[in-house]
Amino acid sequence: MHTALSTLTLAAATLWLAACSDSTTPASPSLATATTPVKTAPVRSEVAKPVVAVPKTQKPVKPGAVTSIAIDQLFSMKAAGTAVVYDVRPPLFYRLGHIDGAESMPLIKYDKIIAEKRPQLDAAIKAGKLIILYCQNSNCPDAHSTAVRLSKLGYSTSIYRDGWEGWKQAGLE
Repeated sequence: MHTALSTLTLAAATLWLAACSDSTTPASPSLATATTPVKTAPVRSEVAKPVVAVPKTQKPVKPGAVTSIAIDQLFSMKAAGTAVVYDVRPPLFYRLGHIDGAESMPLIKYDKIIAEKRPQLDAAIKAGKLIILYCQNSNCPDAHSTAVRLSKLGYSTSIYRDGWEGWKQAGLE
């Protein structure tokens, strides 16, 4: 029973990771000739709302705004204590590694845990802190989906698009 459950968990994690991984391989310019232009596939975005960058000195003004944040801003705000960071990946991925100080708020359990997180979110907003969400990488839609749900409740959020992979690549794990 335990082996079957472990196998099922591993299979689910593998499928989720594959869905949030970059499966595109960029065309190699060295393969193109002078007479053959390199064609790229059109970029398709499934993001419901545009995400805008937050200037370093400005927080979202409009309640429910969804913005993006760069790694340097995230790092500075974490160090200054002016941000509350949530990892929206499934619990298994959070346990395998997450941004130091981030709390788990998995999208797959959003409906169950939002009631318990609301007082914490309200306190963060009242204290002038920015709510920052992240997922696995820029291809993972969970941070945006969670941001949209929080936006409907009136919470302004910022998304760290590069996610856990970007944080690790920067050597910050």
